[in-house]
Amino acid sequence: MTHVGHKWRVWAFLGVCVVAGGAAVGSLRRAQHTATSAAVAPTAGADLSSRPRAPFLLVRNLVSGPGWGHVALVPLSVIDGPRYVSALACMRVHYAGGRGLCLTSAGPTGQAIVFDELLEPRHTVPLTGAPSRARVSRDGRRGAVTVFEQGHGYSDLTFSTRTTLLDLSAGAVLADLEQFRVIHNGQPLSRPDFNYWGVTFADDGNRFYATLAFGGTPYLVEGDVARREVRVLISGVECPSVSPSGARIAFKRPLPRADGGGWRLWVLDLALKNARPIAGETRSIDDQIEWLDETHILYQYPSEDGNHIWSVSVDDAVPARRYLADAWSPAVVR
Repeated sequence: MTHVGHKWRVWAFLGVCVVAGGAAVGSLRRAQHTATSAAVAPTAGADLSSRPRAPFLLVRNLVSGPGWGHVALVPLSVIDGPRYVSALACMRVHYAGGRGLCLTSAGPTGQAIVFDELLEPRHTVPLTGAPSRARVSRDGRRGAVTVFEQGHGYSDLTFSTRTTLLDLSAGAVLADLEQFRVIHNGQPLSRPDFNYWGVTFADDGNRFYATLAFGGTPYLVEGDVARREVRVLISGVECPSVSPSGARIAFKRPLPRADGGGWRLWVLDLALKNARPIAGETRSIDDQIEWLDETHILYQYPSEDGNHIWSVSVDDAVPARRYLADAWSPAVVR
């Protein structure tokens, strides 16, 4: 939760898991307006009359109409077909293991709403700033929320973030990541400029990966909830996302300002400790990845015709394709 004022590093931080660009700014403002109006709004515009069975994709619906900004479920078997649009309206959403996190905004701060498999709210946790990112562990026990405590976007020259771990069954705060001990090169490290974001959980729900930035550089860290500790692994990693098998991590890596800034999608093999760019997507992508399966990833890309979810293989150079129109914040429910 530290103010970052290194102007020469602004491009490295402009995309801490939020969409960049003019189209995205408009979407975020629209999102804030929707989520501020009510945490749960009346259901309207539903294409499907009942929730589909898994597997399905849970998304934030961006189809124009009364259901804009609401959580929607889309069967994976007919991904371009009708959607089930729920009563839950969110700015950010994620779901796994029978529980979900819905981030809403109310004034300068907001709320994290814990919901169940019926998409019904069960707990509400106050946020300390503007919502940025949400993630749920695969067993549904734990969640992670990142907010801005200073600034409402990474276009600010200075910003401050807070990343909090939650007990979703109780709807209670577990820990602030800045309270965790940091191990770097085998030694404890303490600095005033720590900033965390982009949590992704391993299978056991206790281990996790995240971005920790200090000294103007983002690092991948591996964390242990029980030990209240993180270990710094490698540099140049933002918004990690662990694959279904736990063998790989997809992430975005900042490009040098001399090359125009932005980010490229990369994939890291955790066993081999080697990373490579994802050849099928060469655009600048500013999002935290969701894995569709072990070889394909999902992410949002804002454009002039709206915000859509795209898919690309992490193993070959086949060009990325638009996977689902008018949606973002995807979570694959198997």
